[in-house]
Amino acid sequence: MLSKVKFAIKSKRNRRALGARSISLDEQINLNLKSTDEFFISNQQRTETNEEDITIVWLSKTKQNKSLLTSLRFINDYIQLFDDEENALTYIQSILEEKIIVIIDYFNDHLLTVLNELKQVDAIFLFTSTSPSELPSCITAFCSTDEELINEIDHTCQQINKHLAAFSIYNHKNKEKQDLTHEAGSFLFFQLFKAAFKKLPTNSESKKLMISKYRDYYVGNRKVLNEILDFELNYKSNKAIQWHTNNSFIYRLINKALRTENIGCLCYFHFYISDLSKQLEKEFVKFKKQYFESTIKFYRSFKTTSEQIKNFQYNIDSLILTNEYLSTTRNREIVYDFIKQLNIQTNEEKVIFEYTIDMKLVKSIIFADISQYKQNSNDNEILIDIGVVFKINSCIYNEKDNLWIVNVSATDEGVDIASEYVEYQKAKMTDSNIMLMLGHLIIETGNYYKAEKYFDAILHSSIPNDEEISCIYYNMGRIYRLKGEYDRALEYLDQAYTTHSKARPARLISAAKAMNAMGIVYKEQDNITQAIESFESALKTYGKTLQASHPDVAGTLINLGNIYCAQEEFTDALSCFNRAQHIYDRNLPPNHPNIAILLNNIGNLYQQQSQLDLALNAYQRALAIYENILPPNHPDIVRNQHNISKIYIMLGDQKNPNFQLKQTAQCDLNIKLDSNMEIIGMINF
Repeated sequence: MLSKVKFAIKSKRNRRALGARSISLDEQINLNLKSTDEFFISNQQRTETNEEDITIVWLSKTKQNKSLLTSLRFINDYIQLFDDEENALTYIQSILEEKIIVIIDYFNDHLLTVLNELKQVDAIFLFTSTSPSELPSCITAFCSTDEELINEIDHTCQQINKHLAAFSIYNHKNKEKQDLTHEAGSFLFFQLFKAAFKKLPTNSESKKLMISKYRDYYVGNRKVLNEILDFELNYKSNKAIQWHTNNSFIYRLINKALRTENIGCLCYFHFYISDLSKQLEKEFVKFKKQYFESTIKFYRSFKTTSEQIKNFQYNIDSLILTNEYLSTTRNREIVYDFIKQLNIQTNEEKVIFEYTIDMKLVKSIIFADISQYKQNSNDNEILIDIGVVFKINSCIYNEKDNLWIVNVSATDEGVDIASEYVEYQKAKMTDSNIMLMLGHLIIETGNYYKAEKYFDAILHSSIPNDEEISCIYYNMGRIYRLKGEYDRALEYLDQAYTTHSKARPARLISAAKAMNAMGIVYKEQDNITQAIESFESALKTYGKTLQASHPDVAGTLINLGNIYCAQEEFTDALSCFNRAQHIYDRNLPPNHPNIAILLNNIGNLYQQQSQLDLALNAYQRALAIYENILPPNHPDIVRNQHNISKIYIMLGDQKNPNFQLKQTAQCDLNIKLDSNMEIIGMINF
């Protein structure tokens, strides 16, 4: 197996900036004809990210036919051309989020062996005029003519798109799982995502930005460019479902973006996502008036890995959320007939999902019968909105039909969990804007690149007002601080401080919060003098307001106390912590998360002084608060348990049942659990 090396070659494409103006059909056709040759000159060096689900890799020792490439790109936009095996294999191994179709025009046993072992590769086509005496089992099909290859690729792309499925499974009862990044984070993302996008204002500028971006992205693909022109001229909000059902560029882009949680891409389509969800809501109202039974069943089939089957079996009674607009059918026979004829590869399994929905019990679900929007459709297709949560009831193997049947039922539990998270974050954050909270969630799950893309997309849109722009600067500073890019962090935080300070009236609380954040950055740069000055400046700014006892003041006192702890000035540190506790006692309920943070820092102070019993008491009080307000797999609980574990080690009490160093926390969380955890004190950042 070749080692996985990132494949990168410089692009020579001269990408054409078309702007957002409306263009005529004649202009569009001329553009398509001009850009087609450009595509074939440069496509093998195409380096922009594939924003759809399928990549075609064509490995050939001869020059590819332009006409055939044109036809293939009409079927699937993203094609990469190679004449070198090692480069092709290295590129394929670097792909994590797409399905790959490989075309080769010669036999090579080693090449076929490696390709067959790569999980990214979904199909391999042998395209040559010479008929092989024996076709290896790993070859999907042998094609000797352009027409055969086009038809096979078209059929395969349709099958792949039908069977793509991504899930977020949330084991809300399993306290051994401590992975917010991969489980609860993804689960909460989709719960907050729709709420955030519904609140974003929609205007013509949003549509123009999307059209401009994807005219540039699809340059050279006349079929998709004509779709974009059609969308520009004819799209209305009441046609959102139609654009989803006709396999349009919007359908493909949004489905990929949802599955991969590509927030940067999704921001370009926020107006369409809002339209689609609203239209589904209207259709759902119509459906309920026509359907009188309370319980209804839908079905969907797809292929998946054996590992995913084990995941379903392990997570019985857990919650599952599908990361897409879920396409299902009320016709059970269609699903069974389709899946039984499906060919699968080694380590793949056939699956049928049975969705049961009690419309009297479940209030959060939205779906629509979209058969009316599809030509010649008799499959009773149902489209389910984003954010619907189901509970896994069973995962049973059907020996007769050689397939698995997973039964799930709709539930409102996901909405409850999301509501708890929102309330928790509102308690921690000065701003409870749902748009900013979604970005905060992305940061908290450790995906800083995605968070940066999200805030950058919002910042450069027509969406935010002056105060929100300042808050975005603040969050960008936070991201760069977490990435260790301290100079950039300070630049953004200074912008946040300046814009908040110069507002009329000045937003002094927010300005002080930005100054406090700058102090944290200076501390991490080991610039202790500047850190202290920043924290003291933040306290002075707080003092200019009528809210001198605001909880954020306590946060800055905690941060200053941590500095004194690091300098072993324990009396001054304890004084800061006591002042913070006095503010919290006056302003916060006893189970507020910031009180738990304060207790953790007090525990850190006592630990440094070797007063282990006092440290243990503080940590245990903090843990009690966290366990009362947070889901069991939240990283704040993991951090706290880790601190307690360290105390038991220091006390030599390793037989204590609480002595459990969490392997998941140590390996998976984006935090340094081997430190003294003083970063917990940075509660305003």
